[in-house]
Amino acid sequence: MGAFAQPKSPETIQQRIAPHVVLFQEVSTEPPLAVQGLRITPSRSVRIEAALGNDMVLAENAVRGREVVSHAAWRHRALAAVNADFFPFTGDPLGLCISRGEIISEPFPNRPAVGWTARGKVVMGAPVLDATLTRTDGAQIAITGINRPAKASGDMVLFTNFFGATAQSESPGVVVVLNALPRPLRVGSTVQAVVREVLPNASSAPIPITGGVLIGTGDAGNFLQGLQPGQTVQIRLDLKGDGASEWREVMEAVAGGPWLVRNGKPVPPEEYEQAGFNRGFWERRHPRTAVGRTAKGELIWLVVDGRQPHSQGASLPELAQLMLRYGAIDAVNLDGGGSSTLVVRDLVLNSPSDGGERPVANLWLLSDDSLRPALPRNTYRIEPPAAMLKVGEQVRFRIWRGKEPVSAWDAIWGCNTGLGFIDQWGRFTALRPGQGTVSVYIDQQWLHVPIVVESPAEPNKNGGAGGNRTHE
Repeated sequence: MGAFAQPKSPETIQQRIAPHVVLFQEVSTEPPLAVQGLRITPSRSVRIEAALGNDMVLAENAVRGREVVSHAAWRHRALAAVNADFFPFTGDPLGLCISRGEIISEPFPNRPAVGWTARGKVVMGAPVLDATLTRTDGAQIAITGINRPAKASGDMVLFTNFFGATAQSESPGVVVVLNALPRPLRVGSTVQAVVREVLPNASSAPIPITGGVLIGTGDAGNFLQGLQPGQTVQIRLDLKGDGASEWREVMEAVAGGPWLVRNGKPVPPEEYEQAGFNRGFWERRHPRTAVGRTAKGELIWLVVDGRQPHSQGASLPELAQLMLRYGAIDAVNLDGGGSSTLVVRDLVLNSPSDGGERPVANLWLLSDDSLRPALPRNTYRIEPPAAMLKVGEQVRFRIWRGKEPVSAWDAIWGCNTGLGFIDQWGRFTALRPGQGTVSVYIDQQWLHVPIVVESPAEPNKNGGAGGNRTHE
């Protein structure tokens, strides 16, 4: 399954939503496919941030520290946001995560990451953690994890308050509470901290605001047993392999996998499986999220809807072809399925396959500081002002400024209530029954239309469905 069969060319639209950001969307009916994304040109005014859901790895709540993309975008006042790394249904990103210059999560073996430097350079590679803990007697041991629960045996994990309130281990080990831990813990840094407490046969400890916690299990626990309160320890954090020196300049990073495109060529499927992604994952069509860079240094975000009537999704080879078509010379798959979400101006532009947004562990945030707040210049209305339709039906919304219609290139449409998919031409396709709204951003303001979606019409006596399938 290497490429889409497209008897009909997709409808496409592009609009500049900020001086350095272009929104694009393409919609096909044969086969059904909805693709949306952003092309971001590096600039001094463009800020890319890697954010944790609720700003922490783990929380004792229903979503375990995760957050939906639209809420995180709103909370950070971001222009746009997209989901990022895989996660184990906690707030723990599976791979490398760097936020505001601090390494929050270590790389996952053989999984690529995407970074952004202070100068707006995109860095891509699959580095590995190179970190050590050194006692005052010169003894040294590898740090194997950052801000994740320590595993049962032979693990040495460093916790900061990015993790949450309490450091945790899957089984008892030795816990060392640290004071005076310098921050941020940057890639390539070496710092010293003071041992406050050593707790044998423990599996948790509160994380001091100005300190940290080390948990060692097995032999790593034996190493920590040799520490005494008041002693200093040295912590060295670095990355090695696959462009390691560049990662010392990275301010923000998220990870995913596998590679889709490298050096302008699609990655062969056998490399997907070498990276731990089985045939069912890469060959079947699913909702997908990808990120890539172009030869000009632009950053591409791309989301493909899937598992829904309006969009079948994409296999990984098909996703690679899409990224190549949009100019990527290097591209990485991010978490997909129900996680795939693209938000612009607080509006969900795609249709998440879970029927609503799935809380995620981390995400990319985009801001363009060249945008200036302003008051709306005009008054607008949407026609029709409300809509009632059945699952499978479609309605076209139009924006009017007085008696003048407004071009689709001047508005951003979205649906945050999970009832269906609205494209950037204003066409809403009902996918799920319920009540909600369709929204549009135009001229510094948000307008909303109430919608009611009913269950599919019962077939009539002639074998057809009752009612119209398209509303104007």
